Amino acid sequence: MQKLSVIVLSFAATAIAFSPLAGAADKAARDPGKAMAMFKKHDTDNDGTLDRAEAKATPFIDKHFDAIDTDQDGTISMAEIQAFSKAKTSELHAKGEARFKAADKDGDGTLDPAEAKTMPHVAKHFADIDADKDGTVTIDEIHGFMKPHHHGKK
Repeated sequence: MQKLSVIVLSFAATAIAFSPLAGAADKAARDPGKAMAMFKKHDTDNDGTLDRAEAKATPFIDKHFDAIDTDQDGTISMAEIQAFSKAKTSELHAKGEARFKAADKDGDGTLDPAEAKTMPHVAKHFADIDADKDGTVTIDEIHGFMKPHHHGKK
């Protein structure tokens, strides 16, 4: 269990896997103690891993069990959950970057209001995202807007 504590402290974003409710996962992701508590809660036999039966209590982990269990030992460690979560986060980030580039028709690294229409969330919040009020948004401005507003938080 001590090894798990060290792992959890190094990867706080893991808790995404513990909840189908993004807001709850986001709160836990910012608090490694909560992520560990959630893991321990589901680790009913206290062996430091989740087997298939324990994973069933968490729909996300249950659904992705085989993908998370990279060593194919039939159990999921906190490290495996963290690696899966990190990979999914990177994948989502890459998709967002690709969507931004596809929307940036003139290739200037910014979106004007017309270009932003292909990204409904960006278009809806364009004025708030445009931090420097220059009439365009950059990927950095989108990231800056999304951080505090992630999962509906303001």
